[in-house]
Amino acid sequence: MLTAETLLQETKISKMKLTQKKIEKIVSALVGEEAVPVVNLLLEESNLSEFIIAEKLEWEISKVRKILYKLHNFGLAVYKRKKDRKKGWYISYWTFKKENIKPLLEKLKKERLEHLEERLKKEEKNKGNFYLCPSGCVRLNFDEAAEHNFKCPECGRILSNQDNTRTIEFLKEKIAALKE
Repeated sequence: MLTAETLLQETKISKMKLTQKKIEKIVSALVGEEAVPVVNLLLEESNLSEFIIAEKLEWEISKVRKILYKLHNFGLAVYKRKKDRKKGWYISYWTFKKENIKPLLEKLKKERLEHLEERLKKEEKNKGNFYLCPSGCVRLNFDEAAEHNFKCPECGRILSNQDNTRTIEFLKEKIAALKE
């Protein structure tokens, strides 16, 4: 399965052609595979009610709503609410916003790059001053380790000094890959 991280690294967003398969991969990576059938229905027809989507997919309405709201949170789906004249309920009619995919990916890529660069600065600033629990419970900087008397706050084992040179190189590679 394609992850959001892999998606951001392997995609030249500005030159990307949004095919049905590419949209499915993106939605699957961002929201989950279960969202793909919902998106496929919304690509075929806009302004679909959540009840019609649930009926066509033979799913519970709560599952459909959960997926639609996830898509909405990413800006990939919008809805209009209309009041049902007979029952007095509000019904949401959903549309997939294909044009929001590229700007969303650009934004996610920028956020990821900022996060990695911030982490790289922290790693370089504290080079050779990280301490690991042998059981893998925690990784602390010098100040945090000293606060706990160089013992793991989770299991009590003695922390060992970590050479974070490989971590720094790994972060530099990730940043370079995202900037390509």
